[in-house]
Amino acid sequence: MRRFVGTLTGVILAGALVPVVPAAGAPSGAANPVIAAPGSAANPAPVVVPGLREWHGATGTWRPRQGSRIVVGQSRLRALATRFASELRAESGVRVPVTSGRSRAGDVVLSLGSADAQLGDQGYALSVGDAAAVRARTETGVFYGTRTILQALKAGSIPRGDARDWPNVPERGQMLDVGRKYFPVSYLKQQIQRMAWYKLNLFHLHLSDWNGFRVESKRFPGLTAKEHYTRSELRDLQDYARRYDVTIVPEIDLPAHSVAISKYDPSLAFTCDSLSKPDTGWEGHDAGGWTLDVTKEHTRTFIHELLDDIIPIFDGPYFHIGGDEIPLDPAKNACPELVAYQKAKGYAAPGDVFTAFANELDAQVRAHGKTTQLWQWWDYKQAHGVEANKDIQVNEWLSSPVARAQAGYQVIGSQDGHLYVSPGFSTSPGGYGYADPRHIYGEYDFVAAPGIRGYKISRWSDKAEQNPPEWFDFFARRPIAALADRTWGAPRDGDFKAFLDRYDQVGLPGDRPALSQKGWKLVSASSQETAHENGAAANAFDNDPYTIWHSDWSAKLPQEITIDTGAAQRLGAFRYMPRQDGGINGRVASYELYVSADGKHWGAPAAKGTLPDTQLETTVPFKSVTGRYVRFRVLSEHGPNNTYASVAELDLYRG
Repeated sequence: MRRFVGTLTGVILAGALVPVVPAAGAPSGAANPVIAAPGSAANPAPVVVPGLREWHGATGTWRPRQGSRIVVGQSRLRALATRFASELRAESGVRVPVTSGRSRAGDVVLSLGSADAQLGDQGYALSVGDAAAVRARTETGVFYGTRTILQALKAGSIPRGDARDWPNVPERGQMLDVGRKYFPVSYLKQQIQRMAWYKLNLFHLHLSDWNGFRVESKRFPGLTAKEHYTRSELRDLQDYARRYDVTIVPEIDLPAHSVAISKYDPSLAFTCDSLSKPDTGWEGHDAGGWTLDVTKEHTRTFIHELLDDIIPIFDGPYFHIGGDEIPLDPAKNACPELVAYQKAKGYAAPGDVFTAFANELDAQVRAHGKTTQLWQWWDYKQAHGVEANKDIQVNEWLSSPVARAQAGYQVIGSQDGHLYVSPGFSTSPGGYGYADPRHIYGEYDFVAAPGIRGYKISRWSDKAEQNPPEWFDFFARRPIAALADRTWGAPRDGDFKAFLDRYDQVGLPGDRPALSQKGWKLVSASSQETAHENGAAANAFDNDPYTIWHSDWSAKLPQEITIDTGAAQRLGAFRYMPRQDGGINGRVASYELYVSADGKHWGAPAAKGTLPDTQLETTVPFKSVTGRYVRFRVLSEHGPNNTYASVAELDLYRG
């Protein structure tokens, strides 16, 4: 801990000293708690996601003001600082120029040169006093420090104190299935920005599937789907991602999931029905050409030429070759040409043909200077004698990545049933494909150990390709934030509801900040159903999307609840979340929302209208008004009876 005190005692820039109030005696290590300095007046930690690994509170607050500057300690930080200045203005309203030299009170100081080895390549130290100073070993660390400042400013100002912050695992992110469903480049950029907001750094793009090959191919132009990403778009996307310290991982899924490739050239696919039209139930399994016939030289040559065409488009360190959902042993054994090839090559099992081919592709990927990634599949419920090369980074979907890492592989964990978001299968807790953020935050064991590179949320588009991006986004947003928090490794808030309160306050870049629901009280409810279900009115503001206020089953509309937020404040929007349990009764249609200073005098509605008939949450801005009490009145519902009112969560936003 002495090293911490030594590195934060001051940040020196061209002779200027930014003062810090150090706190001694805190333990070091991965399980460090957030620690307040002695004394009851010590500031609590800033509200950020992920939470800070170590915090030592002082007293007072800081925020940028007219005359504040961003002072860079090294010229190579200037581009980062310039982007940060634009973001800082968006969050605070203050124009902050970038400069170098001596710092002064009110400035933000960004510098390299930290000697704190525990911070690693992504960590940083933050000292908030008369100035806010970020010091790190790398530009990535400085960048993450600026994310913390931006998030903390959502509250209006940042508490003074000192932090050390670093991730528990090096790679944290998401996979997006753009093969089954094309997502526009604007959405991909939005995701990159939001990932960086949560200090996530790995964006895996599943670029091909049975119904689409989404990358522009110059070697095989007829292969490219109508909705695809051009080379110039992918170049721009990678440049954009680099500015946010996000690595793009491209995936071309081979040799299964290859109906789109087989349609381009049917001679590339197996002709046996067991591999061409496997009886699996996978979407697209019956279209023909599911599996490419890698026993044929023609197919192998095509794949090598295709990858030589596609790999150079991407400049990141990884290239993913898929390898998943090749039909299992009964289907493979029923394919004469595969079995004949297996025996001719002397393999112990027919699946070895595919694993050996994956190893062959690994050599090709490495020749391009990249590390190969592969889905764990070759040893799933099937005989095998050939193992995937140990230099392949395995995406482990079946279980925790621990065993695979112990076997000598570098592993990314994305366990099905826990870290898969597949809303085409289910949109309510307990269903397959529904990633429950309560479980991700409170129960899932994100092990940090040698060989485990990190974890990601995998977002699949199966059975829902017709839905818009915002529909998919809704079901992924909280799981992604929960994964970000837990893989960074800060101490838990205590429970899931406290985390979601923090999540709501942090919001997203450029969003209005939500008010904390801590201290809110129910003043009155026209009715609530507590005999037949837990429909208590207080559930509407308990930070738990999986509880609801439901009006009494025997009551009629209109229904209303009145809430005391605890203090008068400027309000400018509300957010309504419908019930998330699969039910539709009570889904609000027409409504009125009132704001009062004293709970007695209400006046005209601050907002009124009709909410959309959707499971998604809806944010409604209104003209800013100051008040303490809020009344939400339900006039009609989208449900079949027009009888009930239900609310999963009602959030309020500052004006």
